[in-house]
Amino acid sequence: MKLFLLFAFLSFASLNAEVVSLESGWTFQQEGETESRPILVGVSLVDQGYQVPIRGKYRLKIPVSVLPESSQAIYMDRVHSADQTFWNGSVIGSTGSFTPEYYAYWHKVRYYEIPISLLKQGENELVVDVECRETQFRCGLFRSVPIFGSQDQIKDKMIFEDVNQILIAALFFGIFLQQAIGYALNRSSKSGLYLAGTAVFFVGWRLPVLNKIHFLMIHPEILVRLLFFCQFLFPVFIMLFVHTLFDRRITKLAVITFFLDIVLGFIQLFSMDPDSRFYLVYLWYILLAIKVPILVQLLAKNYKKTAEAIVVSLGALVATFFGIADVITDVVTGKNSYLTQYGILTFLFAGVFAIALQSARTRRELRNLNESLEMLVTLRTQELHKQFKLLHDDLIIAAGLQSKLIPPMEFRHHSLSVASVFMPMEKIGGDYFDYYIHEDGSISFLLCDVLGHGIAAALIASMLKVNFLEIAPKEKDPATFLLELNLKMLPVVEKNYITAVACHFDLKKSIIKYSVMGHPSPFFMNVVSNSLAPLPGRGPIMGWKKDILVETFSRDLKSGDRFFFYTDGITESQNKSRELYGESRLKEQLVGGLNLSISELNEKIKNDIRKFAFRLSDDVTYFTIDIK
Repeated sequence: MKLFLLFAFLSFASLNAEVVSLESGWTFQQEGETESRPILVGVSLVDQGYQVPIRGKYRLKIPVSVLPESSQAIYMDRVHSADQTFWNGSVIGSTGSFTPEYYAYWHKVRYYEIPISLLKQGENELVVDVECRETQFRCGLFRSVPIFGSQDQIKDKMIFEDVNQILIAALFFGIFLQQAIGYALNRSSKSGLYLAGTAVFFVGWRLPVLNKIHFLMIHPEILVRLLFFCQFLFPVFIMLFVHTLFDRRITKLAVITFFLDIVLGFIQLFSMDPDSRFYLVYLWYILLAIKVPILVQLLAKNYKKTAEAIVVSLGALVATFFGIADVITDVVTGKNSYLTQYGILTFLFAGVFAIALQSARTRRELRNLNESLEMLVTLRTQELHKQFKLLHDDLIIAAGLQSKLIPPMEFRHHSLSVASVFMPMEKIGGDYFDYYIHEDGSISFLLCDVLGHGIAAALIASMLKVNFLEIAPKEKDPATFLLELNLKMLPVVEKNYITAVACHFDLKKSIIKYSVMGHPSPFFMNVVSNSLAPLPGRGPIMGWKKDILVETFSRDLKSGDRFFFYTDGITESQNKSRELYGESRLKEQLVGGLNLSISELNEKIKNDIRKFAFRLSDDVTYFTIDIK
């Protein structure tokens, strides 16, 4: 900081040594008059009794005692007029254009180089021809006193002014980037986004005042429109920032002022004369005056509630003070001191600090909430573990009961041998099979598959067991058996439909009768002829409706016959690629196991299913019957 002040001091000392302030000795001759009158620079023509429109010439005699070795320059700051400037009768520069294509390029700095060839020892004459037609302009050389001297030193002065503005703009742009990136990454609050908008619009407002920007040959109207557009919109973002920071509902009056600011801002993007632009600025001043009490009221409501309210209030107080001072200076003297930017910069830093305080409080509250949630989750987890253990124990008991309801079929009866496999998807399942040996030595089998799995399906399977024990002793015909079972299950089955296959083996007469209700057809094989085919015949599903037609099919039994009854849990088993096990794989296993015993065949199929499927998607049940 000390080095910067030292550099500034040396720069000004050098500047004062080679640059002359042209404060006195000026005259002004208005067009149509024959004589020049003494005039002050640094004071507008309007304030010295002239009325718009104005056209005339400033004149000044400048003595040069020793011809310089380098080019000189004249610096007249910004002039609210079109001008053409002469040195000893030669044009050294002009800005804007005169009637009939009048245009006052009022925001461009007047810096004109004076070639050494135009300088002469002794008295030199400077003439500034100006024209001003705007009633809202003060006209003439009034924003500062012109200076004359070394071209390099005057350029240094302009560079110093630009560096000052660029530093301010860099601070604003840094705040914009910090808040915009923070919002993009966190998405936690819109207040940071609106603060970023405030910064970038203020940069857009101050950009046209840079001296260097006018040397880039950007059309002056673009700069003027950018200046006023950003000026009109940046207070809207300030208000939105404060509202969202405190999560307050925006009042209707504030919304109206926002809407008017935005409308006026977009109007400034269109072509219009400078007077009209300044009339809109006066409206903007009125809207700004309305916003101040709204802002004060909002901050007052939250002043004692949060630390960020105090910080933002102090920043707003500083910004208001500088803003009012800037407006008063601009209205009274026409000279903009650019005080607003320091106030707004203070406000933005206060806003950044407030957001940081809010984020810190939010993180602290979130940490406390996380700790509370972790404690609650721990308690809930313990409770869930306890409930899970109880449920698991109940399922173990239920599985034991179901194993007694569905005993494995591993037995021989005369010439018939049977072996079964039951693999529920969960602890308990919805598949059910059973058999009954009649007094005459014949035997009946039933295989059912309840839609779904788990407890609900297991309960329905237990009901099937009860009904089977009731119906099987008195009914041998499979179709009649299934019809009666359907009637008994209808009242208790809602959405858990049932598929079933029932069969009756008459070993004395060597005949099998069977009926199917929506179930996969059993496979018939013969180990002698090595044949494989599904048993024909289908029927409606059980539990659907009362009046259904079920048919009994029959075929003769021979030595070497083998029957395979199964549920669709086999064919619908899936691997990790969601590929089904399918009927074709089952057939391959059956054909490849014709020379195996039924127990070996069942084990072979079970191992292949487990190898194929990474998990069961349904209960898997099947049994195999051999006839010797």
